[in-house]
Amino acid sequence: MEDLSTRTDELLPVIGLTGGIGSGKSTVAQIFLSLGIPTFNADDVAKTCYSLHPELRQWVVNTFGEACGLFENGTLVDVNRSSLAAAVFKDASGLASLNARVHPFVQTEFKQWHARYSLRRSAQYVIREAAILFESGTDADCTRVITVHAHEELRTERASSRLGVTRDAVEDRIRRQWTDAERSNHAHYILENNSEDRLLAQVLRVHEQLLDELKGRR
Repeated sequence: MEDLSTRTDELLPVIGLTGGIGSGKSTVAQIFLSLGIPTFNADDVAKTCYSLHPELRQWVVNTFGEACGLFENGTLVDVNRSSLAAAVFKDASGLASLNARVHPFVQTEFKQWHARYSLRRSAQYVIREAAILFESGTDADCTRVITVHAHEELRTERASSRLGVTRDAVEDRIRRQWTDAERSNHAHYILENNSEDRLLAQVLRVHEQLLDELKGRR
């Protein structure tokens, strides 16, 4: 059985990666992955938590209604993500409550994942990708943070197409997230991901800078 008792001082540095909906942070994460940097997608992990933890999906149904649940033969097996999104993205307090419930599960998954990759020592650092990195306070665990920017019109177009939702729905989500300016004030690196920007060159530059910085810390 793999030993996950890695000491804190032996853990690989965590680089946070964030950005608003439609900014292209997952594209950036894929580039880092192609460079051999392990990436943890907190948003994807959060989606799996509902099927893995009965108490969490039951809380969702109790809080937001049965329409937010998926049932098989009368048994609650998962959440209806589209119904849940419709419920919480128009309710700031509801969204905050949901994030507070899901975050501990994601944090546990991340700690186990982080320990595994730290034991392997196959990279100089790991990436933690999260849309609400700052809002959740998990930036406190990061050595450095990268934020991805893009024009709001382009972000709306990208997210609407990817998620199959209306532009109004995307704009509503954008309003409930931190602005690019707010993220910039807390991030160490800013990547611009508009159609005219060379994203790969920017990521390569940040990667080299991170390697230099982290080398100096060892």
